[in-house]
Amino acid sequence: MEELFERVKAEFGVEVRNENDMTGAWKLVEMLKERGWVVYIITAKGREQVDAWHPNYGSLYAQFGDIPSFKSVVEGICLTALHVRELERNGTI
Repeated sequence: MEELFERVKAEFGVEVRNENDMTGAWKLVEMLKERGWVVYIITAKGREQVDAWHPNYGSLYAQFGDIPSFKSVVEGICLTALHVRELERNGTI
């Protein structure tokens, strides 16, 4: 998980200290919102899900039949933000 947080810091300049750091992770949600993304977070016992939707792209995960399940919501937010960044770099969005 530490490697994931390092990537987030390098990519966005946002420090996420651990898998319980919603303050850091929420900064990523706000960044995605500013870029036109809707972030969905579903949490239940044994189920931590994060997905994002954009009007020019659709669902980040669900459109491919994926069920975006993560070990923690913070991990899901971080990985989702990094996937969006990759789409932006590739010119997909």
